[in-house]
Amino acid sequence: MDFHKELNKEQYAAVTAPDGPSLVIAAAGTGKTRTLVYRVAWLIEQGVDPNRILLLTFTNKAAREMLDRAHALTGGGVSGLLGGTFHHLANRLLRQHAREIDFGSDYTILDSDDAKKLVKSCTDELELTDKHFPKPQVLLSLYGLASGSQKPLDDLACDWFADAPINIDGVLKLRDYYVKRKKELNVMDFDDLLLYALKLFQTSEYVRKLYQERFQYVLVDEYQDTNTIQAEWIHLLAGKHKNLMVVGDDFQSIYSWRGADYRNFLSFPERYPDTHVYKLETNYRSTPEILDVANACIKGNPLQFQKTLHAVRESMVQPTLVILRDGNEQARYIISKIEELKRQGTKLSDIAVLYRSHFHAMELQMALTHARFPYQVTSGIRFFEQAHIKDACTVLRLLENPQDELAFKRLLEMFPKLGPKTADKIWKKLGARFEARTAEAHTKLLAALPAAVVPIWKEIQPVFLAYEKEELRDDPGEVLYRFNKAFYSEYLVETFDNAKHRQEDLDSLIDFTARFENCAAFLSEMALLTNLDAEAETAPAGKDGVRLSTVHQAKGLEWKVVFVLWMNEDCFPSRKSAEQIGGEAEERRLFYVAATRAEDRLFLCCPEIRRNRDGSVIPYEPSRFVQEIPPHLLRNDGGFF
Repeated sequence: MDFHKELNKEQYAAVTAPDGPSLVIAAAGTGKTRTLVYRVAWLIEQGVDPNRILLLTFTNKAAREMLDRAHALTGGGVSGLLGGTFHHLANRLLRQHAREIDFGSDYTILDSDDAKKLVKSCTDELELTDKHFPKPQVLLSLYGLASGSQKPLDDLACDWFADAPINIDGVLKLRDYYVKRKKELNVMDFDDLLLYALKLFQTSEYVRKLYQERFQYVLVDEYQDTNTIQAEWIHLLAGKHKNLMVVGDDFQSIYSWRGADYRNFLSFPERYPDTHVYKLETNYRSTPEILDVANACIKGNPLQFQKTLHAVRESMVQPTLVILRDGNEQARYIISKIEELKRQGTKLSDIAVLYRSHFHAMELQMALTHARFPYQVTSGIRFFEQAHIKDACTVLRLLENPQDELAFKRLLEMFPKLGPKTADKIWKKLGARFEARTAEAHTKLLAALPAAVVPIWKEIQPVFLAYEKEELRDDPGEVLYRFNKAFYSEYLVETFDNAKHRQEDLDSLIDFTARFENCAAFLSEMALLTNLDAEAETAPAGKDGVRLSTVHQAKGLEWKVVFVLWMNEDCFPSRKSAEQIGGEAEERRLFYVAATRAEDRLFLCCPEIRRNRDGSVIPYEPSRFVQEIPPHLLRNDGGFF
């Protein structure tokens, strides 16, 4: 194989690296996967037994792609090479050596649903009956973060539940009991696989030496996304031969909220002083103009491996800065521009609209739906169909329609230990009707509710009774605000592992209601949007449709044309995230990821105002990331106003 011919100089240097630790800093669009695949081929051509090569990735899809490409490249010469995710490898090793850590080799791996059921069972057995105790999914996410980051659970729990009256001692006690029950049942959850694989290597010298000897070469993809456990396990795996090649890009480290620590990447040369460092800076994806913008923004981060993307492609049009009046005009502008691009021959599937937070796409989703414009949401759930949005709207639905059985049961089932059967019995006791605006109806309901739920209902009852007394019919945002304050904000923390993001959605929904004359108009619009979305006008998977995605979910993907919404202060960067230690740097990396998803055209949209539910107007400044870009790198488009 002619490696010189197949690779550029940067890739060739990394692929043919000598033995020892190697750090490959692979900037966006520079051929990271190609480099890893050719590294495998190079090692095999040098006579290395494929059985002694380990390739670790973060997704099964990435592993399959690399192994398939290596198989094609070597003519099937990779037989015996072990490649897969960290969890896949951990499971393989634990199946053979589980007894070393007091598990049977026939242990069961709990799926998400089974893990939640076991946590629920443990909660009941410990009689942790506090009305504000977190749901199993929230606890599992917290326990997983503590496991992966190896940080004290009590510190993480205090921070996680800072905005809710949670029994932290109960959370800690439950974790210990959950661990004990898993051992007794010979089961592991997903996070346990890595935890016990590391423990296996730390406690069993025999196992550690066995695999250190076997894996002469260890290659790791997306190393900037490793957590503490993964980095330590990799260190032990490569402990004998030290032929460890890690590939990644600190500029694209955007997952700290789930335990990833980009410092593993930055500190690699310190951990291995004889590290060979290779930089891949030749970009094959984007135009020079797009890369100039990405380079200008990311250089504002001090703690990183400085590098500059260089384009292979020829020059095209500069990225466009679009100044718009508000979110509605932003939506209209994007639709008109997409229609223009389509007339010029661009396929809809080659266009993406990216945003920092899900609620930023609210106006656009509404406009696209009304226009019967085909689109896909990467998460698969449109904004107004999300559980927390529908939860909050149950109050409005009941106030407007006393016979809305679905809304009534959905609301009751939010309360602790009140399931569908109990909710159905209560509904029938009320005569299949709940006049939420009247005190009489609430008195009747309180008599039917379980005793534990009565105090909770009394907290939200004033929200219903104020509807007519304070004439809130014309202010759905105020109703939602009061319900959120009285009950739902704490329910979010107890129920969802991403409560902060969902609270941002609700805050924006409350402001969004200002455009409607009254509650009935708002609810009618929500129903209309849901029904329109259900029709075949939206794009099914694999069909031609514009892609809507958060930037986090867009990592690793690319499109010819990319629009980025709400490039404003407090939106992108997110105010809450930017205020955290290291938060602004990660937000800047997130913008870098957004910009480098674009191949040909990049549009940065900056609305000037956002409207509050009280009718007031909030002026919005362009994002600091936009302001950092030298003006000559952007062309301006003033939108419609």
